[in-house]
Amino acid sequence: MSDAVTAGLRGQKPAEGYNVQQMLEILTAQQVPVKLCKTCADGRGVSALPLVDGVEVGTLVELAQWTLAADKVLTF
Repeated sequence: MSDAVTAGLRGQKPAEGYNVQQMLEILTAQQVPVKLCKTCADGRGVSALPLVDGVEVGTLVELAQWTLAADKVLTF
């Protein structure tokens, strides 16, 4: 959500530290669904850019469904 939607973009080359693209690839290889907020992605102009394999643009309806189905929900 928010600026975090850029984490789903393909071709990241961090100078040091964590490589979020690699982390997302590990998750999607394990069939973990990873979706970006459509409103946030559209607002930041990243909807049409290439995403990490397995990462998709989702909807607020999907987010609501995940929240209702979750055993725990993190808020920050």
